[in-house]
Amino acid sequence: MNPGGIETYLLRFLKFIKDDRSIEPYVLIRSLDQGKLFEQYKVLGIPLFFHPLGYFNLKNIFWFYDFVKRKKFDSVCDFNANFAGIPMWLAKQAGINNRIAFYRQGKDHFKVTFLRKLYNSLVKNLVFTSSTQILSNSKASLNFFFPGWQKSERFKVIYNGMNVDDFHFHEKNLSIRAELGIPLEAFVICHSGRLDPAKNHKTMLKVAKQLIERDKSIFFIFCGLSTEKLQDEVDSMGIMGNVKLLSFRNDVSEILRTSNLFYFPSLTEGQPNSLIEAMLCGLPFVASNIPPIVEIMPESLMSYLIDPLDVEKSVRLIFEVQEKKDHGLTGITQNWARGYFSQDLRFKEFYNCLIN
Repeated sequence: MNPGGIETYLLRFLKFIKDDRSIEPYVLIRSLDQGKLFEQYKVLGIPLFFHPLGYFNLKNIFWFYDFVKRKKFDSVCDFNANFAGIPMWLAKQAGINNRIAFYRQGKDHFKVTFLRKLYNSLVKNLVFTSSTQILSNSKASLNFFFPGWQKSERFKVIYNGMNVDDFHFHEKNLSIRAELGIPLEAFVICHSGRLDPAKNHKTMLKVAKQLIERDKSIFFIFCGLSTEKLQDEVDSMGIMGNVKLLSFRNDVSEILRTSNLFYFPSLTEGQPNSLIEAMLCGLPFVASNIPPIVEIMPESLMSYLIDPLDVEKSVRLIFEVQEKKDHGLTGITQNWARGYFSQDLRFKEFYNCLIN
């Protein structure tokens, strides 16, 4: 229950349906760790069950089968991509009529070995044969996992949903700058995301170093689980005064409010909540041109997408945004995001799949 795409999406969806008495959700956490989001889940009053399933643990497999059969669920939804295979098969054996596998990543996230590849193939086949619906938050994800998915009505793309009013701001939050020791006149670049190779922090620090060496009024804020572990690298690059490593924050929306630009050069994504949040705030951005991001962008914003490893172009584009000042993108970005990712639209699509 640490913050991530799946955990955040589900939390927001549960908040969206919390007053709907026609649906009774249960949440199974496949871990014993309560995590940073536990209290936010707990306050919803929804039954939470902590139980690891593992990859192939017979004791846990029997527990899961007994759990879903005893509870007589109408629907079971698993968010673990191909690793939903065994739970989908067990739910089928237990007589659950609606079995949903929801893919929320752009590709496999493990080091390939022969045995892992074989296991991955087997559980993906179980997803395909045992699920009644296979969802994803991007076309790119389905293209990777299930080429030719468009031929089957079982597949559906449901983009992320958010309460857009939580991220609709007109004024900068300058108190955050005071808290962090950032000058009011500084140009602040923000990134939100856990420390993970896929988030591409190494490239971000290279870009930060070039920008800061050329303009000392530029500051970077990194917020996300374990980002404080970058401190030694930041120190060795000599940019510690202009780089703030905040680790996990509950007030990311306030961090966005104090920023001038959002930088998001991920190497792989399912669909990035962080980038969508920045768009809802009307922040100009520079983001990677990977397929899951390209497919959600209007033509008017495509020029702000770059090769995630292109340091020079990232630096150049960020300087261009800084120099424009009145870039005129706030309205375009906000209006697009508010319409495209509205919870009333996107969560309703997911809700309809659950009660199918």
